[in-house]
Amino acid sequence: MSQDAPVAEVVQVNRKSLWLAAVGFLLLSIGAVGMGWFPGSDRFNFALQALGPLAIALALIIEWRTHVERRGWAALVLFIVAIITFGALWVPYAINPASLGTTAATQLGFLMSGIASICASIGTFLVMRRKESHLEHPTNSVNPQIKATFMQLLLFGLGTLLYGVDLIWVGEEDSNHGQFSLLAIALVMIMIAVISFEAHLTVQVGRPAVIITIVAFALYAAGFVLHSLPSWIDEEWRLTAGIQGFSYALGAVACGLAAVHKARAPMPLASRR
Repeated sequence: MSQDAPVAEVVQVNRKSLWLAAVGFLLLSIGAVGMGWFPGSDRFNFALQALGPLAIALALIIEWRTHVERRGWAALVLFIVAIITFGALWVPYAINPASLGTTAATQLGFLMSGIASICASIGTFLVMRRKESHLEHPTNSVNPQIKATFMQLLLFGLGTLLYGVDLIWVGEEDSNHGQFSLLAIALVMIMIAVISFEAHLTVQVGRPAVIITIVAFALYAAGFVLHSLPSWIDEEWRLTAGIQGFSYALGAVACGLAAVHKARAPMPLASRR
């Protein structure tokens, strides 16, 4: 963070929540990489991928007051539901690892992933509505609570909506390579929203964390770009899981760097009293 960055712009959060999120991403990473490289331990790998999102959701719950003040109860609940739903899709695999790759289990996984993404999209649109309400009825606060612009929120909301709808669509198809290109487009839209928000994020979590987050998004999107190729064969998603595992690992590093950045950031005068 630059030395002349306004202290008032730095949102004070409990660093434990960032470390907990880092643990969640690390669990996801170990489970995903293990799924790709060590299929003999699939029950353990799937359990880790179910537990990782729970840790991330708990990180949000720890900071519930800050999130509610800035984004509202409804948006927070939807974001938490989205994260928990994404983790819950791995529970059937943890119970019965042999179901991996079956038509029913694959469709259920796509459906739950789609629902999770659509929940995140609705939550984002609720944040847009809250921002509009703040502009229509300004408070005495010097700085608006929601820093993201309408365009940034729109890109993120439409990206997660397209991602969710397309996952549900893919799950209904027998041959679905072509549809994965839309998932890649959706992730690119989300990444554009993150990149355009880079200046504010840099103040909040530091430039290294922001750069690593963008690289993680790009790596995650690359997996779906590969799936859009007709020549790509990965029916059990093991190689793709390995790619995603590395992106989750980068997410863990980004959260850790953000926690370190928060520890070094100067506290507002009101917080020192």
